[in-house]
Amino acid sequence: MKVDRISSTGTPPDDPIGVAVAEFIGELLGRATVQLRYTPVGASPAPPGDSVLAAASGELVDGWCTTIAIGLDDRVAKVVASEGEPLAALPEAAIRAAQRFRHVLDGGSDALSPSVRRALRDTVAIELLSQQGGWSAGTAGARLIAETVEYLIELGGTRIESLNPTHGVVITDAIRDTPRLSIPYPAGLRPAKRSPLLFDGQRSVLIVDREGRVRTELQAHRLGRLLPNTVRLESDDHAFVDSGSLVALATRRLGGIGFFLREDRSIWTFVDGHPLVIRRGEHWTAFPLWLATALGDAIGGGVAIDLVVQAALMVSVRPTGAILAIVDDPAVLEGVVPAKDRFDQRDDSDPSAMRPETRLHHLIDAVDLDAQTLARLAALDGATIVDRHGQLVAYGAIVSSADSEHEGARTAAARSLSHRALAVLKVSEDGEITIFRDGEMIATLLQSGITTMRP
Repeated sequence: MKVDRISSTGTPPDDPIGVAVAEFIGELLGRATVQLRYTPVGASPAPPGDSVLAAASGELVDGWCTTIAIGLDDRVAKVVASEGEPLAALPEAAIRAAQRFRHVLDGGSDALSPSVRRALRDTVAIELLSQQGGWSAGTAGARLIAETVEYLIELGGTRIESLNPTHGVVITDAIRDTPRLSIPYPAGLRPAKRSPLLFDGQRSVLIVDREGRVRTELQAHRLGRLLPNTVRLESDDHAFVDSGSLVALATRRLGGIGFFLREDRSIWTFVDGHPLVIRRGEHWTAFPLWLATALGDAIGGGVAIDLVVQAALMVSVRPTGAILAIVDDPAVLEGVVPAKDRFDQRDDSDPSAMRPETRLHHLIDAVDLDAQTLARLAALDGATIVDRHGQLVAYGAIVSSADSEHEGARTAAARSLSHRALAVLKVSEDGEITIFRDGEMIATLLQSGITTMRP
């Protein structure tokens, strides 16, 4: 992506480290404006513009104060307001990471090697995570987070008992007493090669304190032991537990930062019960920020955005795929979605003449729709459609398309439906998420973790 570089003296200094972290922010957030502003040390930095949501300054080049500023257009900014804390922390995280790498080019080269770029990206993500979870981790906390990420990357490249291991851990300050036995994480688990199988993030999550000591496990079927007044995981929670729901629950109730290594070797991080950033391969993606941004850009806001984002997360880890659509007025679906698939029209028929499918609608508890119910319905063949207020309009809707012979049936159906809907999400069987609007793809989260967004 293009990074704007502005200097108060007219010509900005050479700053490959600053440019690299700014480019990473752009990749992480998707559609964002990233500026690097330079002023001589001692001079007053230029005030941030009205469109700047977050900014931070520091000396990255000798004699210069560098300001990293992030902006989103007003419509998208309103959508991502709920992600304000992570977004506000990102420029400061980038400045801290860049300062740790500022002398890497002292040898005279102005080019960063791929390994240095990879390490720099990881460091920005680690610094970002160290500022989350309700407490400032500081240097020791950042080191613990870095060691945890390194351990999960290491695990992701191994097989244990012929399996791709999964692993879940939550770093929290919720447990404050002094442990009788001090086992450092992750160093204390490395010699026990089978430990990831015991604490797989699905049936059991490791709880680690801020000092880096393993304290205990949180088991999915015994949540009350650590989380008083917590009911057992619902059946739908168990169905989607491989998406990190147990880790998410632990961060929502205990605070801190959760990590979940999935079987596909991606690393998901959770704060306050929600995914924050994901590492796939060597790439990081902000989720659900990029998806909320793309949807907000497409539909302009609404309760449905958060609902659909969370459902897409759940479906993306299942081998089923899905089509999720948001409409402004359900009337646009006339002639496109069969009446038998319309949940919103279930009361329009004479009870004595109801179709079997319509009778089934009356058995579905979806009046107060939540993400888990939406994800369960979306796993059925056909499209699942909500209005911008988060009300269920249809599920299992078969949308015909004349283009299905030239591309996959699900892609063709999503493209066709997007001519009537505000936005359509297609979740493929391999977890890739694509957003369609007016028959065109406007954003894609690739398997590698790279996000592509189109104007």
